[in-house]
Amino acid sequence: MDLVPRSTSIPSATTGYRDQNAALARDLAPIAQITAKPMVPKTLKGDYLALDIDREHLVAVCRFLRDQLGFDLLSSISGVDMLDHLETVYHVRSITRNQLLQLKVRIDSEKPEVDSVVSVWPTANWQEREVYDLFGVRFVGHPDLRRMLLDDDFEGYPLLKSFHQVPLTVKPPATTQVDPNMAVSGTFQQQRVEHVVQKKFGQGAEERLHPGTPTFGHAAGEQQEQANKNEANPSGESESKHGDAAK
Repeated sequence: MDLVPRSTSIPSATTGYRDQNAALARDLAPIAQITAKPMVPKTLKGDYLALDIDREHLVAVCRFLRDQLGFDLLSSISGVDMLDHLETVYHVRSITRNQLLQLKVRIDSEKPEVDSVVSVWPTANWQEREVYDLFGVRFVGHPDLRRMLLDDDFEGYPLLKSFHQVPLTVKPPATTQVDPNMAVSGTFQQQRVEHVVQKKFGQGAEERLHPGTPTFGHAAGEQQEQANKNEANPSGESESKHGDAAK
């Protein structure tokens, strides 16, 4: 039996109500007969209404919204970890009203259980499984409550703020294999870098007198001087023996 006769014409600003939210707030008033306390909807950013529902009345309120007010589409179910408790947040939409409504249920962290709404909106099936997989909330009455993103043997619920990775990941050492302070120093950064030898003042005069001869302590000076020697001692002979033979 309908608590409120379902109207064929949805009230709007042009049919007597000031706006759609005021019309919806008026239509939500009979929920007090289900919860035994008055419902005071809140207006959230985005200009849509929100209700806080006790977990034992969730399914009955959802049926009222679907059957009496035309909220026939469940958009999403989300979990929230508030440290001292958990919350499940439901967003339902009415196509005929073109309105969105939020329901929020507070859940005990020690015993995270809430009734499933799959019987009201079948699309809640996978959404409740996702919240269970990531937050550990058990939806009582769900036809197939099991993980859907993580492995069946995964331990813990990763979106809880108390979650710690098990087992701990052993990360490989840094690829530099050196002390971090040393790695960013200028001396270390300039290793194996070729440097251009800049000419110094007066070097041109020396090159004119001795063409092709490196000057001013060039790195290749010693090799060039050794290559310019006219004679070299044969292998295995001493310098004194080579001098006597020349005489």
